Amino acid sequence: MNIPTSPINETRSKAALFDKHPHIWRAREKPVSENKFLLGARVLDEALHGGIATSGVVRIASLTGIGEITLFKQVLTTHRAHKLRVFIKPPAQLQAPWLSNLGVDLEQVIVVLPKTDQEALWAAEQCLKSAACHCVLLWNNTMEAKAARRLQVAASHNDTLCLLFTSPHHQGASFPITLDLTLHIRDAKLVVNIIKQRHGWPVSDIVIPHSWTPNNHAIQAAMQNNKKTEPALHSVI
Repeated sequence: MNIPTSPINETRSKAALFDKHPHIWRAREKPVSENKFLLGARVLDEALHGGIATSGVVRIASLTGIGEITLFKQVLTTHRAHKLRVFIKPPAQLQAPWLSNLGVDLEQVIVVLPKTDQEALWAAEQCLKSAACHCVLLWNNTMEAKAARRLQVAASHNDTLCLLFTSPHHQGASFPITLDLTLHIRDAKLVVNIIKQRHGWPVSDIVIPHSWTPNNHAIQAAMQNNKKTEPALHSVI
């Protein structure tokens, strides 16, 4: 004989499923411990509960040349033996002296220059799946949620970080990714907005003092570095 299920017991059973589901974040919970990279800006690292995850996709909606790469300087220079830093379809030519000045080992840098965003997406996914990369930096303004999900899965499963740079005019819908940021300049300072973060709340107007306009010292240093013979960046076209 079938015994009818009590509505109360059924409700409790459903609540238990929600409580145990690993992919559902509950506001009452403390942030889950995970490996992270510090960015070096205290107020931002605190808002991110100790930095950004060492794997997964981080979207950065930003204008070009306002310090969007420099913000991740500590990530790029973190040592992981024999791991590559791959730049895919950057909006301008990367300068070896500038990367070297940041502290990036040029022997571990590869630049990929595909002709289309679709080719760039394919290249990024292959790099993430290769397990040979420390991080992949991808510039793409036509990304869709399904493609972002593929990158997220590839990055998470292979302990690799993917920094996805998009124009603020192409930020679009929410993506199933680890972290979503926007950047802009205000009063010569970098302003970061956390649109979405895993195991945390959105945070607006995080102001970071940032000298994004080159001064004479930076120009002189760049000129001095250009006089030296620098190893060429590895490019794939």
